[in-house]
Amino acid sequence: MTMITLYQFATSPFTEKVRRAMNYRGIDFDVHDVARAEVPSGKYKDVSPTGKFPAIKDGDKSVWDSTDIIYYLEDKYEGPSLIPADPREAALAHAIEEWADESLYFYEMTVRLSWEHNLEAALDEFAETMPGVPKEQIKELVLKGSGQLTSTQGVGRKPRDQVVADVERHFKKLDALLEGRDWLAGDALSLADIAVIGQLNALLYAEEARAAFAKTKNIRGWIDRLDAIAPK
Repeated sequence: MTMITLYQFATSPFTEKVRRAMNYRGIDFDVHDVARAEVPSGKYKDVSPTGKFPAIKDGDKSVWDSTDIIYYLEDKYEGPSLIPADPREAALAHAIEEWADESLYFYEMTVRLSWEHNLEAALDEFAETMPGVPKEQIKELVLKGSGQLTSTQGVGRKPRDQVVADVERHFKKLDALLEGRDWLAGDALSLADIAVIGQLNALLYAEEARAAFAKTKNIRGWIDRLDAIAPK
């Protein structure tokens, strides 16, 4: 069987989500780091017509969007499932994944990439995806692009103290979800866990998120359990 190739931006929490899914399920794959500057020219159009990454190439089949990739792998490959067998728990996993992908994502984009003091911690990783581009130019591009995206969505238009309060609330609720249980949905690792951990790791580049994390009691153990069986 042809090995899957994962086309990724290494800085993306959605890429981490897909890598963890394949590692957990024991699926072999190669990694191709996408050069950001070459995406607009259409270099990767055969893999991702929309320019979205992560994407996978499995033989002649291309799949993009992290959720679609995971469901494709569920259908085609054997291994431990990331979808709980119980319908209610499967629905809960779906809802938590959506919370991660569509809410936490914009908070990490805001605090990690739109706030200059936090972007410094991530800048070297972005520079690796844009070879030949001066770091100061990358910084300007990331600040501008993430700022426009998060402002359009709404989080980026909130006052900073309100965003920090929101982030603290998200950490508190995640901690509460893990009270007395190992996983976010069902009795085993699920799509919910791997979606949240990717966004959480991105958030933790921000000093404000690290301060919120330090006040929790259940999240650290959950991260350790997750890393042990689904490494990134």
